[in-house]
Amino acid sequence: MIIVDNEKLQQAYADDGIYALQLEIGDICYQGCIYCYMNALPTEVNKLSDIKIAEILKDSRKLDITAIEWLGGEPLLRKSVFEHMAQAENLGFRNNMWTGGLPLTDNGTLRQTARYCRFGLIAVHISTVNPQVYKILHPDRPESDLYLILEAVKNLLEIGYPPEQILNSVIFTGLQTADNMIETIDYFEEKYGIKTSLNVYHTYLRPEIKNSELEKYIPGTKDVARVYKRYSRQYDVKEMPMNCVNKQYCSATIAVLCDGGVTPCATIREENAPNVNDGARLYDIVNMNRDHLIFKPFKNPNNLPGECRTCRLSDTCWGCRSRAYAAGLGIYGRDPRCYRKAGNNPTDKKTVKYE
Repeated sequence: MIIVDNEKLQQAYADDGIYALQLEIGDICYQGCIYCYMNALPTEVNKLSDIKIAEILKDSRKLDITAIEWLGGEPLLRKSVFEHMAQAENLGFRNNMWTGGLPLTDNGTLRQTARYCRFGLIAVHISTVNPQVYKILHPDRPESDLYLILEAVKNLLEIGYPPEQILNSVIFTGLQTADNMIETIDYFEEKYGIKTSLNVYHTYLRPEIKNSELEKYIPGTKDVARVYKRYSRQYDVKEMPMNCVNKQYCSATIAVLCDGGVTPCATIREENAPNVNDGARLYDIVNMNRDHLIFKPFKNPNNLPGECRTCRLSDTCWGCRSRAYAAGLGIYGRDPRCYRKAGNNPTDKKTVKYE
């Protein structure tokens, strides 16, 4: 099973279309990642109604979308999640589940998730396999959570879910060493044949956290370079793009947030984003805001920031738009975590300053 239909993805990119919808179905999560930038909360504040989710899925069919990326918070805490995934499957979508992993410790939840994601993928979130580091990253949770999630991954494989359809989605932060991050990539690949989806920490947490408190979460440039060298080897390429996906997937993906906002990415939380709860349908919102949602200006290489225009990876990479946005540089600004070019990234996390 190929978890990305590359032919459809490339066609969507070429046609200014949409390949994937990131669909946040609630902001509640119990996993307690101290670096969370998905606005996950221990008690629910925002969630889309069941009626609205069904409407969004129907509009996604009209938009010729291929994959639904189920997000939260923790999407598997939504009681009706499998009803919606069943509707998505009936409409012809691939279901991709992005879970912290703790709900998979329930055997029924694990089997239902595997059933509805059989044509897609399941991504768990374990940013370290070291219990001491896990406790640093999840200070209000017990270390035993780590072992429970790892056991759930093992159980997922034992019921026959293919390892090539599982990802370990990790965030590399300044609270970890490069060695620790590499150890985690090694662990999943060597023990289970599971690849890692790597993201480097953005520059904001929950809204109540001030920017001045964020420096400790930012990994150093040399550490990022070391981790990316190992990460690239996993995919048998010389260098991976700085996006969490390639620029084609980034462009051909849009998000509906749990408060109804429609943005280019679930980690770009624009204050004045058009909202499906304000009366407009997703289909109409996309067609009225398509250029913004797909980063259309960046499809012209002359609009890329600085040295990105001549970067050797410009065919697949334009840097993380969310990291640029979160750092106050706008969605078309330079990616502040890129380690490849002098003048296009901080030289060390200690020099990074925020207003």
